[in-house]
Amino acid sequence: MSKVVVIVEDSESVASSLAIAIETIPGVRTVLTPDPRAALNLFTAAGSQISAIVTDLHLPFLDGFALIREIRSLNGYQNLPAIMITADEHATLADGSGLYRPNAIFRKPFSPKEVCRVLEHLLQQESLP
Repeated sequence: MSKVVVIVEDSESVASSLAIAIETIPGVRTVLTPDPRAALNLFTAAGSQISAIVTDLHLPFLDGFALIREIRSLNGYQNLPAIMITADEHATLADGSGLYRPNAIFRKPFSPKEVCRVLEHLLQQESLP
């Protein structure tokens, strides 16, 4: 069964380059949305089985930290692996509590290969008993 990674990014070029890179990880497929509200709907849909999220910090309607917090407050997603992409050089892993702290933050411009390396590691950790 494939693992689903949701990419929430309002820049189409960044989203598509992330998707292309992430889908090189065996058994992983991506779902892209520029809208954090649509992303939340993916997580609350009946039978959703999402393995990780990669999100931009600055999004319309909800920032990346708030999005992670909302998703991790949902039943079954408390430990969801989350990676944040941002151009904001002041965003840090120390921002906020564990509920909305991403597992990793990458600054734009970033290496899609490095994002994949970290994501693959997080997905392996998630599947351990």
